[in-house]
Amino acid sequence: MNLFKLLWSFDGRIGRIAYAAGSLLNLILIFIAFAIVTHGWRPSGALSAMLGTMLPLMTVMVVSCWAQLALAAKRLQDLGISGLFSLLLLIPGVGMFVIVALVIPPGEDNDNLYGPGAPSPRNAAPAHHA
Repeated sequence: MNLFKLLWSFDGRIGRIAYAAGSLLNLILIFIAFAIVTHGWRPSGALSAMLGTMLPLMTVMVVSCWAQLALAAKRLQDLGISGLFSLLLLIPGVGMFVIVALVIPPGEDNDNLYGPGAPSPRNAAPAHHA
């Protein structure tokens, strides 16, 4: 799965490892963006300084929120649950529990409404030994 689809698309399914890795990547990108915005440049003038910092920070927040919602939606879909439940992340105090809870249960092995299941090791072709 490419990075664009992982962080921006709401289609398909992802497993626990892809979800955890995508969430970690999203967090790292947030920290990098905040560091660049808050320490990277200083516009002159009070209004310019406020707009020069607040606008980029708000953009970072919206983009990272979108990415986390997309990750959660795909993970929920892997569990056979509508991705709309990813909106629970927006409820203060509930979001962190949802993020952690999505890492715990394994996804559905079989195809579901949201896409094909991941091939399990027991369904994989047997390895040929020489």
